[in-house]
Amino acid sequence: MRFRSTATTASAVILLAASSFAAHAETAPADGQWRASPLALSTLLQDGYKIVAVINGAHGSAGMADTIFVQRDQSAFKCIDPSPPDAKTKAACFELVQPSGAASEAK
Repeated sequence: MRFRSTATTASAVILLAASSFAAHAETAPADGQWRASPLALSTLLQDGYKIVAVINGAHGSAGMADTIFVQRDQSAFKCIDPSPPDAKTKAACFELVQPSGAASEAK
């Protein structure tokens, strides 16, 4: 039963993340739903996060990039890795957070 709930949670995160990526492909990733993080993908993986999805494609004016979604329990990050690696553009990770207005609306 635990596998089913984990799979359901992972599917929900992938769906949410993929729809967020598609909707924001031409904008900066640091919006109300994603907060910039100082953590690197390698650090997240060492801390027990698992890769749940990888999306290859154009990322705004930055050109081609891989967007890697990782998850551990109820925490999720997306890391954008430019392809090919470029000195001007470096990889960045963003943490999935409650949308800006959600906390005040819930009260």
